[in-house]
Amino acid sequence: MNCCLLGYGKMGKAIEKLLVDNHDTIITTIDNPSEMVSRLHLLKECDVAFEFSTPQTAFDNIMTCFDNDIPVVCGTTGWTDKLAIVKDRCIKEHQTMMYAPNYSVGVNLFFELNARLAKMISSLNMYNVAISETHHIHKKDAPSGTALQLEKIIVTNMNNDCHNIDITSIREGEVVGIHTATYTSDVDIIKLEHSALSRDALASGAIIAARWLLGKKGFFEFGDVLKK
Repeated sequence: MNCCLLGYGKMGKAIEKLLVDNHDTIITTIDNPSEMVSRLHLLKECDVAFEFSTPQTAFDNIMTCFDNDIPVVCGTTGWTDKLAIVKDRCIKEHQTMMYAPNYSVGVNLFFELNARLAKMISSLNMYNVAISETHHIHKKDAPSGTALQLEKIIVTNMNNDCHNIDITSIREGEVVGIHTATYTSDVDIIKLEHSALSRDALASGAIIAARWLLGKKGFFEFGDVLKK
């Protein structure tokens, strides 16, 4: 693949390393909005752009990719108040994009387990649910996009009067990411947790997503990759 990295933070560097190991080509890296114009001709040569920048730049980066018919794999969180605009343009103009708050295969299996558990207990009316997430001190958004997605999945599958769930956000050290869903009743506690050991878990998933996107049109989520 010929690739562009939009954002060169911790995730951008992790994706870069795996792309190089896989003998893919990084045509250009754009880490500052001021670089976009001068490197636009390089962006146009790419098969896919990995958008892992900042909440402030993600939307404009995606729009530029759409302007130039470049498929996008986006994992930036904290900007999704504009996601509906992006999705609408993607579908209407036959662009290609995947958005996921977390590209870890393990996290997406964790989502599925919580969906099934929430559905199983939805009629019991005996469990209260809480979510906690812990990340490194450099993370800009709280709660994390992964925690918000987890909340959405659980609320949707609880199918009762539960409209939102308390989320606790912790920022400490260089923690890659820990997400916990705790289901508490008067008589027991059920706890599901996912801990990322390195950013390679997310970076490898993003590259899997990019290869899967090639040749496709439309708006996708990472769960689409895992479907049979």
